[in-house]
Amino acid sequence: MGGLQVWDCKGEGCSINLAAGSMLAEVIQGKALNDVDALVGLYRRMMRGDAEAEAALRSEGDLSNLAGVRDYPVRIKCALLPLSALTQGIECYKGKTG
Repeated sequence: MGGLQVWDCKGEGCSINLAAGSMLAEVIQGKALNDVDALVGLYRRMMRGDAEAEAALRSEGDLSNLAGVRDYPVRIKCALLPLSALTQGIECYKGKTG
C-alpha cells in the first residue's frame, strides 16, 4: 500500500492546536498507515512525558517541539486534538477498505 498522499489540517482553534495540526500534516505526508500509527503512538507517549519517544520524534521534523506543552497540562488536549482527528480518519478509512 502506498503512503498518505495528502492530509491537511484545517480548522479553528488556539495556536497550539493549529501548530500541532500543521506539524502533524507535514510529518505524515508519504508515510504508510503503519508508519503513521507508530508515529501516533510516539506522539502520545511524548505528551505523557516519555523522553525516549521525544528523542525518536526529533528525526520527524518539528513535532518534538510540542513537548513543551506538557508544562501546561490544560493545553495538552490542544496539542492532541489534531492527532485524534487523524486517528479517527484512519480508523474510518480502514473500516471502508477492510
